[in-house]
Amino acid sequence: MPDHHERDGATRATKRSFVSWRLRLIYAFGQLPEGIKSAAFGFFLLFYYNQVLGLSGSMAGIAVFIALCLDALSDPVVGSWSDFTRSRWGRRHPFMYWSAIPFAASFYFLFVPPDGLSEFGLFMWLLVFAALTRTAMTFYSVPYMALGAELTNNYDERTLLAALRTVFNLLGMFIVLIGGNMVFFGATPEYANGQLNPDAYFPFALTCVPIMVLGIWAAAAGTHGQIPHLQQPQGVRQQLLRGVAEDVVTAFRIPAFVAVVSGSIMFSICQGMVQALHLYLATYFFELSSSQITFLFAGAITGIVLGSLSSRLMAALIPEKRDLFIAGTAWYALWTSSVIMLRLLDVLPGNEHPLIAPLYITTGCISALGLGVAIPLIGSMIADITDEHERQHGRRQEGIYYSAGSLVAKVVGGAGPVLAGFIIDLAGIAPGAAPGDVDPASIERFGWATGPSVLLLSTISIACIWFYDISRQRHAEIIAQIEGQRT
Repeated sequence: MPDHHERDGATRATKRSFVSWRLRLIYAFGQLPEGIKSAAFGFFLLFYYNQVLGLSGSMAGIAVFIALCLDALSDPVVGSWSDFTRSRWGRRHPFMYWSAIPFAASFYFLFVPPDGLSEFGLFMWLLVFAALTRTAMTFYSVPYMALGAELTNNYDERTLLAALRTVFNLLGMFIVLIGGNMVFFGATPEYANGQLNPDAYFPFALTCVPIMVLGIWAAAAGTHGQIPHLQQPQGVRQQLLRGVAEDVVTAFRIPAFVAVVSGSIMFSICQGMVQALHLYLATYFFELSSSQITFLFAGAITGIVLGSLSSRLMAALIPEKRDLFIAGTAWYALWTSSVIMLRLLDVLPGNEHPLIAPLYITTGCISALGLGVAIPLIGSMIADITDEHERQHGRRQEGIYYSAGSLVAKVVGGAGPVLAGFIIDLAGIAPGAAPGDVDPASIERFGWATGPSVLLLSTISIACIWFYDISRQRHAEIIAQIEGQRT
């Protein structure tokens, strides 16, 4: 039976099924800093420390993985802490306001290591500041994501909010990938591939910092007026860490949550690997120029945006979130892996052919459509699971669900950059190598390790998400039971 009288529960405030477009957009704008961080970490961080600074691929991957694990420990603590925070700014907003400066400062120092560091020194600098950046971001992103589940309980409205978050996430990625390539990583007389220019990373990081701070504070201030309409805790949890452990165990007793977390883990591993290897594929496997890499990033972002914006339309064709996630993931995996393996099998011509670059750029855009459909559905499904939690326990704890899922996804999903680092070392791509100078056997090993891995990891993700059992009809029944419990 629901625990209606537990002193650590949350009181129920009025929740609207639909929110205004102004609120939708200002809330979704808060995903911009995450997009900037994700693009910088996913596409540039490993490449910068490996190819530019000389840290081995495996050591760089391990440092990123350890940083992820350290950060992951903070996720459920922040989630539970924000669930039970009582302040005049509500449960979520204090964390959102105060996380901005530590996050931005840590990000800046991550990309500006001191000169003269040994390989171990580089390893430790990467580890410490990657962990600090991620942890500071957690203090923002977990309350921010939980806030989204509080704004509405409508099945489709949550998917729309998640899709809009994805669009602004991609806008942040656009700033980094397209703006970064055009402004900071363009070709120079010394560096035909601007990503290899060590002097480009300081102004790049310095430019990202104020944009990230603006995104965080704008979302916090823009949703500040909603605080009176949000849940407030009934009491203060006395034993935070013990309560966190109990909350995590409770969350994983819901089968749908296990399915979403398991599926998102494999999805995260795949995405982490592909993002970390994206510049390697473009620079060494397909030998794209700096301007072509800019078009590649632009095409991928365009595909994800179009996929995200079409998610509501796609839901009319495939109404269940589980099935739509499966369709998007399968689409992405097939298009991403096929162009790599067709190149390896010599079905496609060599890199000197004028159609290779346009083909790879176009394929990247097409595959990204599937990502745009799949990504928003993870957050949308977790939002529906929080309703199932309220039905069972009589209290709202959005924070613990987003944080518990994030904890596991980070720890296990962090294997993606590690896997990428080992693929780089296994292939034998030396730091600072110029495109065209790498042994063809190394390029072949690199391709065969990358292409099939995308298919395998995506297939496992699909198999896991199959067990998600909150259908549209089931969610309507859950909401009806919750409303009945309140009366």
